[in-house]
Amino acid sequence: MTTLDARQIHVGSRNLNPSEGWVPFEWVEPVHGPQVKGEVLVIRPAGTSGDLKAGLWRTGPGIAGCAQDGSCHVKYSAPDADETVVILEGSAELTVTSTGKRYHLEAGSIMSHPKGLDITWEISSPFLKKFWVLWDSPHPGTPGTDLHVSHISADPENWTPYEWVEPAHGPQVCGELFTIRETGATGTLLCGLWRTGVGIAGCEADGSSTVGYTAPLGDETMLLLEGRAHLVNEGNRRGVRLRRRRRDLPAIRTPGPLDLAGPVREEVLGDHQRSTTGGLSRPRTGNLLVSGR
Repeated sequence: MTTLDARQIHVGSRNLNPSEGWVPFEWVEPVHGPQVKGEVLVIRPAGTSGDLKAGLWRTGPGIAGCAQDGSCHVKYSAPDADETVVILEGSAELTVTSTGKRYHLEAGSIMSHPKGLDITWEISSPFLKKFWVLWDSPHPGTPGTDLHVSHISADPENWTPYEWVEPAHGPQVCGELFTIRETGATGTLLCGLWRTGVGIAGCEADGSSTVGYTAPLGDETMLLLEGRAHLVNEGNRRGVRLRRRRRDLPAIRTPGPLDLAGPVREEVLGDHQRSTTGGLSRPRTGNLLVSGR
């Protein structure tokens, strides 16, 4: 297990394509043996607690383990961690081995599954790309037997104001949260969508917001879906500006005081995981959030 002591912000993009970085995804399946399927690019290598990683994974013609047309058959028992993904390109049919339940995933789909759940991926040609977050804790959690599936454009009626307690600043309210998953197979895991905008709790009249945030629930990983944001690490006063470009800005950070300004939509993943998504008809920002502890 690798952990980070430094409080820092990791930033990547769905369009990352470094000359060195994409490598064949190799792992050992306890049931299915050694596997090599697709290529992986790591954006976040570790977290401040547990084992936390995030990045991109892709299939296609000429990529390890894929057919000539780019389709790919993957047997995966999630031996190492809970996983939360957002499909960025392509489509796939997923089947849960123990129940036979089937799910169709396409661009915009959000899926989260527990550690140890055996799944078959039937990935359509010509390619697929996903944003992924893996989380494993040394502490026991709540075992699961199914997938949690939603979509970045989901706009349910049960959005709730996001309320939390900042150790240094007391009770806070900013934005709205829609929870997709609230337990993990290990540790604590929260996954869902978060949004700000006109008329939303804690936001200004124009939909913008500024808030000091120390990530008290745990590490968070975000995928910016709409809007823009300026994040400042108060530890070193370094800022990062994020702007939605075809949902291409995963932003990953460890706990640390951060100022958020502007309409933002994000996805956070980690050992305490939280994710948010929503379709909004007013000026806003939105994020998929995953956090863990």
